[in-house]
Amino acid sequence: MPNIDAVIFTGHMIDLADRAEPRFPPVLEQAAAAAIRRHLIDIAREMPDEKIGYASAARGGDILFHEQARALGFRTVIVLPFAPVLFEKTSVSGLAGGGWVARFHALWDQSPPRDRIDMDLPKSSEAYAACNTRMIELARARGIYHLVALWDGKGGDGPGGTVDLVEKAEADGDNPHIIRPADLR
Repeated sequence: MPNIDAVIFTGHMIDLADRAEPRFPPVLEQAAAAAIRRHLIDIAREMPDEKIGYASAARGGDILFHEQARALGFRTVIVLPFAPVLFEKTSVSGLAGGGWVARFHALWDQSPPRDRIDMDLPKSSEAYAACNTRMIELARARGIYHLVALWDGKGGDGPGGTVDLVEKAEADGDNPHIIRPADLR
């Protein structure tokens, strides 16, 4: 892996109980956190002194990324397509377990203002795609970036999901590191 200046993360949300085809069931949370951590340790060796990562903050992969990266000394930037209150309703809440809402607020509240980006877009599927583009722009401004994705390798639920960011990073010449939930079992 060449020297990299920034990391971007994308990943599936923890499945809601009524998800027809499971992608990231809650039982895999700890294994996913460990896999993210292992790869971040590897990436850190290829980064300058200030290690920085960009991700949104949905329940599941995004929150796990921020938690693991910060525990390893990374500065992480949360990029939301719209206001935190609306984002919480669309992408964080919905599960009785896991404490995702509290974890989301802890990450947001502990981030300095420069590391909390609210794009203030109207609620839409396209807003998520714009959020992905914004993360790439931020990382690209620092130099070479590397994408880490918690992804089942299948198509997404709509524009702006995990597959969208993987495709954008590949088009930029990155070889994303894919963590497949099925491999975590």
